[in-house]
Amino acid sequence: MSVRKNFTMPESIVSDLEELAKIMNKKQSQVIQELIEEKMHEYTRQKRLASLEKMSGMFSGMIPEYVDMQWIKSRDED
Repeated sequence: MSVRKNFTMPESIVSDLEELAKIMNKKQSQVIQELIEEKMHEYTRQKRLASLEKMSGMFSGMIPEYVDMQWIKSRDED
């Protein structure tokens, strides 16, 4: 479903939008739509990364530093 919106922009932005649309060989509304989608994707990605960074230290200390694959293999052989 498409929704019609009216926006007010400075003339310089309108000029840039017109030029971008010509360069990209797209309608102005398509250019705006793609730019918004790109920014939302970027924002969502940054938000996910921030969440992962918060979680990164949550599990530190749960496994002692001396535990590595060789230590695990040696215990498995016992």
